[in-house]
Amino acid sequence: MDDDTITREVFASFADHLVPEAFATPTRAHRVTHETAGPMDTGGPEPRTRFDRWVEDRIEDALAASWPHDRPLIVAFTSDGQLLRRYDENGCGHLDCVVSLVRIEVAAIDTPWVFAAALPRPQPYWEVVYDEDGSEIDEVLRSPSSREWTATWYAEARGGGVADTLAGYLHLDGEEVTSTGPLDVRATAVTRGFHRILYRHPARRLHPLRRSNRGSP
Repeated sequence: MDDDTITREVFASFADHLVPEAFATPTRAHRVTHETAGPMDTGGPEPRTRFDRWVEDRIEDALAASWPHDRPLIVAFTSDGQLLRRYDENGCGHLDCVVSLVRIEVAAIDTPWVFAAALPRPQPYWEVVYDEDGSEIDEVLRSPSSREWTATWYAEARGGGVADTLAGYLHLDGEEVTSTGPLDVRATAVTRGFHRILYRHPARRLHPLRRSNRGSP
């Protein structure tokens, strides 16, 4: 498949998910959709249950996130109760790329709910092939040596009746989840990095945590 075909598919995917309300505020989000839950949804179950369900939905969304012919290594979501924005690492592979961007844009949300996940799927790699004399003759793209990998996620709500943080992990074999579990929000470099998304955000002062983070929903 040539570059022109890939470019057309990228723009087609983007156009299929245009939301008029998203143009009211400049954003660098990869995708914007209408929020169906989030901090402004007051007609459902009690707030903490809504947050748990929201996190479950974002876990599914993160695992399903894809580009034409590739998948992001890190994704983050923000919700203001009306719009759900998805931010991807755009191929840089660095957590700070997403954290820095989302911190800037989430500052405009009064009652933010955020979710972020690191998705280090096994990647193919290039192997140098040598001839009998030890001279390099080619490079061959090899498949990953293992299908197993671990996703790490973090979520935080500051508003909509919720002040809470959550973190957890998922072990996967390919795209099949084999086990899950909770993490302390500061247990890993990844969760500590995602915790910085709302660093110095006014909502943390207005909606302080009522208790330490719980396990995964």
